[in-house]
Order: sequence, then structure tokens, then C-alpha cells
Amino acid sequence: MNQKKLTTEQKEFRRKWVVLFSALESVLESALKFGAALYTGSAGLLADSIHSAADVAGSLMVWVGVRLAPLKFKHFPFGFYKIENLLALTIGFAILYGAYEVLRVVFLGAVSVPKNIPVGIGIVLIGMVMDFFWGRFEVQSGRLINSPGVEASGQHTLSDVFSSAVVLIGLVGSYFGFNLDRWAALFVAIIITKVGLTIIWDNLKVLLDISLAPEKIASISRLLAKQPGITQVKAVTGRNSGSFMFLHLDIGVKFYDIQQANKIVAYLKETLKRDDPSIDMIFVQHAHELPSILTIFIPTEEDGRRVSPHFGKSSQLTKITYNQGDRTCTNVCTKPNPFRHEGKQRGIKLAEYIYEQKAVSVCCREDLTGKGPGLRLHQLGVDVRHADTEDLEELLKDYVQKSTALFGKQTPSAKKTKFCETE
Repeated sequence: MNQKKLTTEQKEFRRKWVVLFSALESVLESALKFGAALYTGSAGLLADSIHSAADVAGSLMVWVGVRLAPLKFKHFPFGFYKIENLLALTIGFAILYGAYEVLRVVFLGAVSVPKNIPVGIGIVLIGMVMDFFWGRFEVQSGRLINSPGVEASGQHTLSDVFSSAVVLIGLVGSYFGFNLDRWAALFVAIIITKVGLTIIWDNLKVLLDISLAPEKIASISRLLAKQPGITQVKAVTGRNSGSFMFLHLDIGVKFYDIQQANKIVAYLKETLKRDDPSIDMIFVQHAHELPSILTIFIPTEEDGRRVSPHFGKSSQLTKITYNQGDRTCTNVCTKPNPFRHEGKQRGIKLAEYIYEQKAVSVCCREDLTGKGPGLRLHQLGVDVRHADTEDLEELLKDYVQKSTALFGKQTPSAKKTKFCETE
């Protein structure tokens, strides 16, 4: 079943107001239970009304948290995202206190028979219905907007259904003359304790900067590997902070030029945030690196045996699949240069043709530094190299070492550059 998607405006509305409405719901419920407790004389209802009143304080704390979380200041450049986790942690302890309160009232409360029991039962049922439907809505909203605070508030509201069930069982037992409170309380207290401990543990992990889940890192790595210009995904790390994520990427790119690299980084950021809007900041460390398998184009003469001293005027063009690991060549194919008889811009046309054939690297004996074809290839992100030897077989014995990169003079162990993407 497809999960409902919210617009940005709907997410912001729920983030700011759902928990406040939860506090108002708790105020109404607490007032009803307190009035019923005075009317019936039920100690259980009195304790439940106090428990609901504590929910008001918890909901208001989360509301403050989700309003403060996105704010950024000079001394807090990353915002107050973790305040949501701190407040969710507080709610977790409040839930544990609720479990304690249930046991204390049932086992240590004064033994007295309530009066006007049907009224008390009706009020408890109304409160349980309100808690069930509103709690489910809060949990769903928290997951849709990726807010641990809102989700924790919803789980707390749902846990109130079980604590109210203790009171209900006690009232029903009193009505029929049976005391079932003790066993019901034990069962409910275990459930409430589990909910509280889960919330505490989940938010402690975030506050301690635990890594993203392995499946999330694997998903991001797969997405990065598909992006144009990326030759290698070396490492992907990240952490949660409140409702948002911070990513650290170490990648290899095939562009030497800083402007081209910046374009790759900007495009990666846009793609990642489009895939997961909860990503807030992306820190990228990259280096120019040739992929392990190269598609090489070499202008040649003499049926592809000799490296041509010319680029645009070469008689042939040899395409080779070269493995850097074992320095082997496969799929060697030599064809006539389709632009050798062109009068003007044959070098530029050949450069664009080579790029369209998915070239990773181009090498020839003509020095293309500062020349149109070389600049065009470099602009398109193709590795441009110069070779002194005219023997193609000798060149391919160690292609990277026996040729020289013309732009940037980079080597496979190129210097790394860091980029910090924020907005």
C-alpha cells in the first residue's frame, strides 16, 4: 500500500500545529476525567486525570521543540534539530512514569467503592476513543513529516488507551463486585514500559550520533553510482539529527575542472534531496579518478598500429577498452576518421564525435594543450592525454603511466577537494 504523501505546506502545518492540538485534546480529556473523578469518587479516574494533565506538559514541550528545530543562528549553524530528540526522550520517561502511576494507584491506592459507576465508565470510554484516534493520527503525521517528537507524542497518546483500560476494568469490576485491577494493571504496565523504553532507546541513538541504517546507506550508494560524472563511490556515512539527516560522501569524479566538479556536487545534492527531503546538509569530498575500465580513443595511422602525430587530420581512429587493473585491451576497433577530409573545424567535430561515443580518455602525439579540440574534450569531461611514443602497442603496456594528462596534470591519486552543501 502506497504511503500518503504531503505537500511541503502540509508538512509544515502538521509540524507546527499537530502537537499543540494534542495538548488541547489532553486538556479537554483531563478536565472530563477530573470532573468524573470528583463525581464518582474513583481514585483510578483521579490518577488517570493527573496522567492526562502530564500529557499536556509533554505535548507543549514537543510543540516548542518542532518550532525551534529549524532555526539557525551564528553559534548554532546546524540548527536545533536534536531538541526534538531531547523532548522525545522526555516523553519516553513520562511514559515510564505513567506505567509506575498505573501500578501505584492499583496496588497502593486506598480501597473504596466508587459511586455513580456508569458515568465514570462513559467518561473513560470517551477518553479512550479520543486517545486512540488522535494518537494514530499523531503517529501517522510524525512518520509523514519525519518528526520523532510528533511520533513519540502520538505513541504516548496511544499508550494512554492502555492506562485508561486499567481504570475501566477497575470500574467494571467494581460494578459487578469483582476486583480484576491487579492483573490488568500488570499487563498494561508491561506494554506501556515497552513503548517508553523503545522511544528512549531510539532517541538516545540519535543523540549519540549513531550511523544511518545500513539499508539507507546502501540505497544512497546505489543512487550515487547511477549519476553522470561519478566514477567511484568510496564511502557514504551519515547521521540523524532530529527530523533531518546529514550526509558525508567520498566519491571519485571524472572531471578535472573545478566548475565542472561543482556542477556535479550541485546536481548530486538536488538528486539526493529530491529522493529524500529529510536530508539537510551534504558534505562532499571528491577526487578526480579514472574508472578501472577505460574507453579510449586514439588517432592512428597504418591500420591502427601507429599513434598519429595529428588529431583532426589523422587517417584512422582506434577505439579500445582498457583495463587498468591487469593492463589488458579488449574490443580493439580501428575505423577511418570520419572528419579527415573536412575543411574547417574537423578537430572540434572529431572531439564532439568521440564524446558522443562515450569516450573516457583520448590520447595522441599532438599536444592539444590550448587548442580547440583539446579544450572542447576537457570541457566535456573527457580525459585528454599526450604520448611521446608512436608505437601503439608500447603505449598500451601501461596506458596511464606512458601518457601524460594535459589538463590539471592529475594522476590516479589526485588531490581531494571538499565541498559543503547546505541549502
